[in-house]
Amino acid sequence: MSLRTQFLALLILLLLLVTTNTVLVMLLDKEGRQKHEAVDHTHEIIDESEKLYTQIVHAETGQRGYLLTQNTSYLTPYYDGIKKAKTHFLTLAKITIHQREQQEKLSQLDVLINKKFDELDLTINLVMQNSPSAIQAAMEVVQSNEGKEYMEQIRKLISEFQNIQREKLDIEMSDFQQHSLLLTYLISIQIPLLILLCVFSAVFINKKLFIPLKQLLHITEQLEKGDKPNVSIVYRHDEIGHLLKRFQRMSNIIHKRTKRLNFQAKHDHLTGALNRSDLEPHLRQAINTCSVDNKLALIFIDINKFKQLNDNYGHSIGDKVLIETAKRISSTFRADDAIYRYGGDEFIIIVENISKIEYIEPMLNHLLKSFEVCFEIEQHTFDIDLSIGVALSPDHSDDWKTLINLADKAMYNAKLSHNASYCIHGQA
Repeated sequence: MSLRTQFLALLILLLLLVTTNTVLVMLLDKEGRQKHEAVDHTHEIIDESEKLYTQIVHAETGQRGYLLTQNTSYLTPYYDGIKKAKTHFLTLAKITIHQREQQEKLSQLDVLINKKFDELDLTINLVMQNSPSAIQAAMEVVQSNEGKEYMEQIRKLISEFQNIQREKLDIEMSDFQQHSLLLTYLISIQIPLLILLCVFSAVFINKKLFIPLKQLLHITEQLEKGDKPNVSIVYRHDEIGHLLKRFQRMSNIIHKRTKRLNFQAKHDHLTGALNRSDLEPHLRQAINTCSVDNKLALIFIDINKFKQLNDNYGHSIGDKVLIETAKRISSTFRADDAIYRYGGDEFIIIVENISKIEYIEPMLNHLLKSFEVCFEIEQHTFDIDLSIGVALSPDHSDDWKTLINLADKAMYNAKLSHNASYCIHGQA
């Protein structure tokens, strides 16, 4: 086989390998983005269902307040809740249009919501008549518990709806993680494979071309001088080294993109804090490793009057308040403490390796002190206050759900208290 044919065969081989590798990486990267979009879409469905139920509760709360006080200011959250609930329902119907089972549940939910709203509207209209008999009739409607039954059915149906989505989310997350592992594995074998190809190419080209040329030149020079030919070989790899660097750069870009996709799947896009996807497994593992002398503290944080701030200044300001809040929380706690964004204005912090419960209060005071400095946002000054609840494991519970509920209740106790910004479960 001629030298030209051998070089051409080597070139074709290298070209095929590089093209196949590049196309494969591009296809895997595209597929990874699609899987990440699917995870985001499922998160959006769950969030919308939670918002739908919250607005129904807000509407019912406004109705109850009006019935008890006849104060028309309670009608504002009532009408606002109905309007927003309808908006969230339409959004849910739109983003689940291709999910037949969920569409069926939404149809059932639509009937129940309309019945619930009809019951709320009936009682409000009766009270608006401002006659004892009409008010008594409204109270009888409430005491019949028909509306309560509707709410129980709505809650149950939304819970079933969310469970289906969470199962789907688990599958999508698992699929995304497996895909990420595959992409990482591909990147991990790229570099040694490219090095092997470069070494082989260098040896082949040097053996077939440069060594003979050097030998020929050296022999020619020796012959011109009348000396006996004595061959010496010089190796050069400039071109091959350049090619290797280019591929290494490409591998680094893909690796960085994979890390970014993993980060986006596990972190809140607004605040950069961890999202809820890893909260349960992290909490389970942390509870399993804690002990009486090595406690775990779950800190539940809520921003006071955040909804009012959002309504008054808009969501853009609200988002910046959330971002700054996450920054201050992160700067207060240790690097190995996990900070999760649990809800709209709620954060959960998991603090491990606490030997005594007394160590919690200085930590909370340090956090609160960081919020004594006002927020300066778009020429507005905000005094942001927090309500904090704390539950410990194993002192208060060794079940992760119960621990969150206890911390949540402690947080609400702190919110109702006029003397303290935080409350540790079990303490007055």
